[in-house]
Amino acid sequence: MPRRSPGAKAKRLARELAADRDRVGLNLREAAEAMGWDKSTLSRIETGKRNMSYEEAVQLIGLYKVSGDRRDRLLNMARTMHEAGWWEQGLRGLPADTSSLADYESEAKRITNWAPLMIPGLLQTMEYGRTWMLADGLDPEDVEVRLTARLRRQHILTGDVQYAAFIGEPALHAEVGGLQVLSTQLGALLDMAQRPNVTIRVVPSRVGAHRGQLGGFLALEFDEFSPVVHVELVRSGVFLDDTTLTDPYMEALTHLSRVAMGETESLRTITATKGEVDSRWTS
Repeated sequence: MPRRSPGAKAKRLARELAADRDRVGLNLREAAEAMGWDKSTLSRIETGKRNMSYEEAVQLIGLYKVSGDRRDRLLNMARTMHEAGWWEQGLRGLPADTSSLADYESEAKRITNWAPLMIPGLLQTMEYGRTWMLADGLDPEDVEVRLTARLRRQHILTGDVQYAAFIGEPALHAEVGGLQVLSTQLGALLDMAQRPNVTIRVVPSRVGAHRGQLGGFLALEFDEFSPVVHVELVRSGVFLDDTTLTDPYMEALTHLSRVAMGETESLRTITATKGEVDSRWTS
């Protein structure tokens, strides 16, 4: 058995296989017995506490009678679930939460960010991010590791992934790092919005009560598989993958899409805000 902890892809594969087990009407005990395992072994795989080998994944796919395109996708996931990504190479001290997030982002087809009070991490400049992390009390060495990881994570936006950011209007005015840093950050948003796969929309303060006010989150969507939601906490984060937990967040994004400014109006607002910041900075 592999001894390394399951990565995000291995956990997602285990979750999908658990859904296939339910689909064919097998309970944990019945499936484990068919595999020649203890019930606890299969339970630990499905809950992401134990890794599985490619051969075990293939056996489970056969046991659950998975066929067609879904079988091909699961087999491909099984073949690559233990491949090391950049987040496992040469960045000592990188939090496990960040590694898992990068792993999920590398597989996502669509990423949607709701950031009510600050610029989303995938759109932050290095100085903006550095200022915020230091203000959060992180050790300077840890900050540089996290910034390096964030820079590498941001590279995902140069690919095919569709990325949408809903940004709260207050975030555009928060003087993280001072006026010059904020001006550069707003300019970076305008530049990023020119990419064909990036959408930035501002949620105005005047809309009143809405579903996103409880806090920010990141939703990751995949081909054929259920979405994962990442909720950032102080110094860590939590991943939600059960549809009973992720559905309210996906519904919140639909609601945010209704109350947010359109893309053109959003860019005008960011441009106007940058002009005000530049005027104050240079005066």
